[in-house]
Amino acid sequence: MKVKVRKCAYVRVSTEAEEQESSLLFQTHYYKSLIESEKDSEFVGIYADTRSGESARLRKQFKAMIYAAKRGEINYIYTKSIARFARNLVETLNIVRELRERNVGIYFEKEGIDTLKSSSDFMLSIYATVAEGELKSMGDNVRWAARKRFQQGSVELTYIYGYDIMDGQLIINQNEAKIVQEIFQRYTDGEGLSVIARSLNDRGVPRKTTTPKWRSTDLMRMLVNEKYCGDALLQKSIMVDSKKVTNNGEVPQYYVENNHEAIISRKMFDKAQEIKRQRSAKMKKPAQVTVSPFSRKIKCLECDKNYLHRKNNRNTPYEKWIFSCYTYVQFGRKHCSGRNIREKDLKELFLSAYNEAADFEPHEIKNLDEAIKDLLAQERALIGLKAKGYIKPDDYTEQHKELLRLIKDTEDEFMLQTQYTTVQKSAEMYSDRLVASLERAEISGFNITFKFKNGAEVKRVFNNDADRKATWDKKLGR
Repeated sequence: MKVKVRKCAYVRVSTEAEEQESSLLFQTHYYKSLIESEKDSEFVGIYADTRSGESARLRKQFKAMIYAAKRGEINYIYTKSIARFARNLVETLNIVRELRERNVGIYFEKEGIDTLKSSSDFMLSIYATVAEGELKSMGDNVRWAARKRFQQGSVELTYIYGYDIMDGQLIINQNEAKIVQEIFQRYTDGEGLSVIARSLNDRGVPRKTTTPKWRSTDLMRMLVNEKYCGDALLQKSIMVDSKKVTNNGEVPQYYVENNHEAIISRKMFDKAQEIKRQRSAKMKKPAQVTVSPFSRKIKCLECDKNYLHRKNNRNTPYEKWIFSCYTYVQFGRKHCSGRNIREKDLKELFLSAYNEAADFEPHEIKNLDEAIKDLLAQERALIGLKAKGYIKPDDYTEQHKELLRLIKDTEDEFMLQTQYTTVQKSAEMYSDRLVASLERAEISGFNITFKFKNGAEVKRVFNNDADRKATWDKKLGR
């Protein structure tokens, strides 16, 4: 029985404004019918993306299709045109060649190109170059038109907290506007952004984005957004090499006053900007960041976030380095009860755990050690057979060469495993280099579990109350 060729189609629409014959629904139906009508073909599905973008990395369905083809689940891909498949010439040719090495073909219907045919590369490069140039020209035209609209004061609207978009206008959302007014009022009254953010999170105030929690950085972006006082700054960002970046004077910006209804007064907005400038001026030069060998190795089991290395009681006689759960730092204790741990306590506990783990030998090391001993025994036996004349010189040379190769490969693997997974014998003092043996540490309540690369797991308990009495006695002068 002849095996059928497994075929799929890749379709994509860039915008909702395309005509019906180019729509996603039409393309899906068309290719499904086409493939199913071919007797030697088996229809294995449609991969469809609706997101625009020059890089194939932005398209999830595209990536899934390529992976499926590489796994042998697809033999042929049908697509409308080169421009619909991949917009970058180098990327297109690389994908075509990768798939052709696995005997997977792509058929570009508009250009009539079958990539499994020997002449396809030349024709594909020509068509792809033309398509790429057309798209760049279209992008330039779109950008030129947008800048002309900016010069005329035309505002391109995007969703912003506090407003809805109706009939091309920013309309105040009364519920969200109250939160905007509260944020500006509290900030101009002297409250810090972290305090305000925690308050909003504790009350369960929803955001407009998919990120559920408020952060101080979100509030700062709101405080400097001129749209809240009714104005609009145009062309804040530009596209450079298909990436959106901040416009730092590369192209002109345009400021439109009284573009829409304001949520806060211009007086309050200006006051917020002045407070921001004053606070920025008062801030000391940021201290040099101290990277800890434990960074990104400590995880909170309650919220599954990493612990941060930070200073507690900064710029006071009681400042000290600690590790704190990211969720707790950002959103407060109500959102995660992960306990802080002092750096000096962490180092002491780690040293104790390290010394306990030094007696643990991973199975991989044991197995490799035994394998080396066995290969050496085989080599001795082979030499003995040669000495007694039981094996021909040519056979001995070939077998001995193979044994030496196996011994070298096994010794190399043994050294690699020893270097990266074993814990050296016990240490008397803590050293940062010892932390290289740690895979990660997990904290739950006041329990910390150290997991080493050699497979050892050591549990310890820490106590944050140990030094509090002495610290408070010192603070109160007792």
